[in-house]
Amino acid sequence: MTATAPPLEADLVAGLKRLQLAHFRAVAAETLQTATTQRWTPEALLRALISTEVAGRNAANLAARLKAAGFPVAKSFDDFQVAASSVPPATVDYVASLEWLRARENLCLSGRPGPARAISWWRLARPPCWPASR
Repeated sequence: MTATAPPLEADLVAGLKRLQLAHFRAVAAETLQTATTQRWTPEALLRALISTEVAGRNAANLAARLKAAGFPVAKSFDDFQVAASSVPPATVDYVASLEWLRARENLCLSGRPGPARAISWWRLARPPCWPASR
């Protein structure tokens, strides 16, 4: 059974709030206890806390960008079935790679109006919201 981590001192919590390190603050007490128990180096402790903050901020930023984009459904190319599509696999791969976006080229999708085309647009619009695309 793991003992609960003692809470951080008030001045540390206040400092982390002032620096707006919410994700860091959420795991700091438990991570400090683990670091003490496992005798982490100061660099390892700092690396663990900073990586937690970075991952939390990336997730929050992605959620904010997706919310701002106003996508009605969460679709991506990961769940797209190329075999069921009439579009050639090479074309789907090129479009999904977003190489055309990086090259600042236009993309025109044509076809009958309907949910299938709209979902394709949503699949294309989501990746540029990811942090790696910025």
